[in-house]
Amino acid sequence: MSSEFWTRHILPGSFSAATDSFLNWYRREFFNLFPPEMLEWLTDQGDRQLILRAGERDLWCTDRRGVRTWRLTADEISSSSLEEALTRHGLAPTAVRIGIEIDAGAFFVRRFDIPSVALASLPKLLISDIERKTPFKLDDIIFGYTTARHEGAADKTHISLWIIRKDIAAEAAQFSGLNTQKVSFIRPVGGAPSEIKPIIELGDRKKSSKIPSRITLALCTMTILLGLIGIGGTLWRQATLNNELDTKINEMAARAARLRQVIDKASAESRLLTVLRSARREPLFADVWEEVAKILPDSAFLTELRLSENKPNERVVDIIGFANSAVGLPAQFNKSLLFNEATLTAPITPDPHEKRESFSLQAKIEPRPPESNQ
Repeated sequence: MSSEFWTRHILPGSFSAATDSFLNWYRREFFNLFPPEMLEWLTDQGDRQLILRAGERDLWCTDRRGVRTWRLTADEISSSSLEEALTRHGLAPTAVRIGIEIDAGAFFVRRFDIPSVALASLPKLLISDIERKTPFKLDDIIFGYTTARHEGAADKTHISLWIIRKDIAAEAAQFSGLNTQKVSFIRPVGGAPSEIKPIIELGDRKKSSKIPSRITLALCTMTILLGLIGIGGTLWRQATLNNELDTKINEMAARAARLRQVIDKASAESRLLTVLRSARREPLFADVWEEVAKILPDSAFLTELRLSENKPNERVVDIIGFANSAVGLPAQFNKSLLFNEATLTAPITPDPHEKRESFSLQAKIEPRPPESNQ
């Protein structure tokens, strides 16, 4: 809901007028959600509005969008009666509203401003204004009005009073063979497109047509119930999620405690393993990697280095890579204090892509004291 609706329709007027304005707006926006055919079925109204244009003799049935759908001619009315003509079209006379469209130039329009707090007494103010400031008598006229927010003063409301003589409306109705008592409303047409024009209701139509008000009440009640159900469902779902989250947190805390015990045990075993390796004085992978890096020339590089134990207590290192000259690599490894019995495990092949010789070499890891190499 936009803020303009509140500032323009709700805040300036009384609570009763604001409530009516809100319900009308709510019903209109709700009806706009449905296609015209479905809306006609929901409201049980269908094409039940007959419009007579002043100066014409035929009545046109229009839908909610104002589109003409079918015509009721004056000859059909004069040949029998309005009730019988409507019955032939499948409509009950009590369910049809007849309106007259009269050119806006036939209306006397008076515009003035009133304090917004006086909107509750607007009907009495209009009658007083007509009696004191217009040349018309109340018994001779039909009038309606529109309200608009005053552009220059927030505490004032702009009123447009539309007045038309009863004889003009009666003449338009009689030209088509209608009785003015059958007319439900009059509305001006034409004039300035930007000007809001009223729909002037005739008689006590509001009491006879309770379907829109009942629909509005049902929609509002449904909205409130759905809102309460939604709030209750959200609270229930949130409480359920909180309970599930608490359960998961407790489970995760228990798992974390068990995992901490496993980590502590693994850390102790790791420290023990490190002590044992140091006691055995066996070279670690880092030592092997460092020694291989020292032996290989800068022009060589490895693609694979793998430690394995072919026999018990016999560890070997397998090296695959590329070098400018791989023939002398076994001799270089045999000179090391860490490796022994280095041999090529595959033929040396030149690689056209790397422009080096591909080699595969295996050497035993047998640490020797420095004097054994002299």
